[in-house]
Amino acid sequence: MPTSRARRNWGDDRALLNDEEARDRLLDAAERCVARRGDTQIRMSEVADAANVVRSTVYRYYPSRDDLLLGLVLRRVDRACTRWIRELRRPQDAAASIRELVLLPAASVDSGDPVNLALYAGESTGLATVLEAGAQSVTEIVAGNLKPLFKAWKDEGQIYPDLDLNETVQWMSATSSFLLTPTWRHRSPAAKRRFVDRYLLRALIR
Repeated sequence: MPTSRARRNWGDDRALLNDEEARDRLLDAAERCVARRGDTQIRMSEVADAANVVRSTVYRYYPSRDDLLLGLVLRRVDRACTRWIRELRRPQDAAASIRELVLLPAASVDSGDPVNLALYAGESTGLATVLEAGAQSVTEIVAGNLKPLFKAWKDEGQIYPDLDLNETVQWMSATSSFLLTPTWRHRSPAAKRRFVDRYLLRALIR
C-alpha cells in the first residue's frame, strides 16, 4: 500500500510528472471541486486534496485561485472550440458557421454540464474578474482554432476583406456573453438567433 507521502505525489507509479501533465491533473481536480460545490468558491486546499498533492504543489503551478480558475476556463474553451469547429454543419458557409459558434457557447451553459452550470452560477461572483483578466488569452485560443475557416471565408468574399480575426472573435465572444445575461439567458433559441442575425451577422457578412 503506498505511503501518504507517495499518494501526495500522484502515486508511486512514476517518480516525476512533466509540467503539462501536472497542470492537467490539477485542473481535473479543480473541475471536480467546482462541480461538487456548484460554484467557483473553491479553496486551494480542496483542490490539493482532490489531486492528492500538498497545497504547495497547487501554488507552484497556479499562484492564486484566479490563476487556477483561468487555467480551467482556458482549457475548457480550447476543447469546446476545437469540437464545435470540427462539428460545424456547414463550415463552408460563413453566416451559418458564425451564427452557430456564437449560439453554441450560450447554449452550453444550460446544457446540464455541472462544471458549466457552476461556472455561471449566481454564487460564482469572481468569474467576471477571471474572464476579464484572461480575455486576450480566450481570444487567442478561439482565433487560433478559427483562423483557417476565417481565411477561407475572406478569400471567398463571404465576409468583409478588412475584418480582423481577433477583433471578430472578440465581437463573437461579446455576443455570446450578452446572450448569457439575465435578460437574454432564458429567451427562446429563435429570439437569440434573430438577435445574432440582426446585430452581428449584418456587420460581418457581405
